[in-house]
Amino acid sequence: MIFDEKKLYRVEITKDCRSYESHSLLRLRNSNILDTDAFKSKKYGIIPRGIRGWVVKKLGKLYFSPDIDQEGLEYFTPPEQPHILVSLKKIENHYKRLDE
Repeated sequence: MIFDEKKLYRVEITKDCRSYESHSLLRLRNSNILDTDAFKSKKYGIIPRGIRGWVVKKLGKLYFSPDIDQEGLEYFTPPEQPHILVSLKKIENHYKRLDE
């Protein structure tokens, strides 16, 4: 189908990389507004080292799709929806291909 995701290969993030800026409005989707300590955290928007997932092709573009149930997902994914697609350009030079 046209809108299907095609899994191409597995990758692991080798060093922390920013998926969006910590002062961006996107960080509000990932945190509780009443939690002031978390609101000050600079970790939001960072994809931490060690996160694994798939490189997928959707609508002719390449994306990183992290596996669910990993530590550190809360910093760059909404709590109720861990399945997201991050442009492969944002993690360029921050991942290695896994041969599994």
